[in-house]
Amino acid sequence: MATLSTRLPTALLIACLLASSHVFAQTEPTPVERNGVTYVTGGVGEDEVLAFRQVAPKYNLRITLASKSGHYLSDVNVKITSGPRAVLEVQTEGPFLFVHVPAGHYRIAALYRHLTETKDVVVPAQRAIDVHLYWDDPDRRGVTLICRRCPKPVQQ
Repeated sequence: MATLSTRLPTALLIACLLASSHVFAQTEPTPVERNGVTYVTGGVGEDEVLAFRQVAPKYNLRITLASKSGHYLSDVNVKITSGPRAVLEVQTEGPFLFVHVPAGHYRIAALYRHLTETKDVVVPAQRAIDVHLYWDDPDRRGVTLICRRCPKPVQQ
């Protein structure tokens, strides 16, 4: 027969597990549908990154946006086209943009701080692709070296 001293810790453990699973379930990104295309964007913070990893298999075009120095970027204007037709235009809410599109050829144009990175991709019918777009370090933009033989500044 279980006593209060053994039931209480078990009840607390179960309550904690249920509470933590409820909190994680709330962090799952909410899909948005626009022009027949479903997407999610975000990925700021550890909880969101974990949530995006869980939903990644639902999307066949997964885009990650970062600086070449390794910092994730947000508020990037992304336009996905197929031929002359715009498939999706969105401003990201984090470094990830996961999209479900029909199989085909697409051009991804992503604008961040007046610089556009463009990539042509083919999304296959049975698989997903991961696309990584990188910009020069945005904090170094506009820095000019006075001489050609000068050593490049060291990143801190």
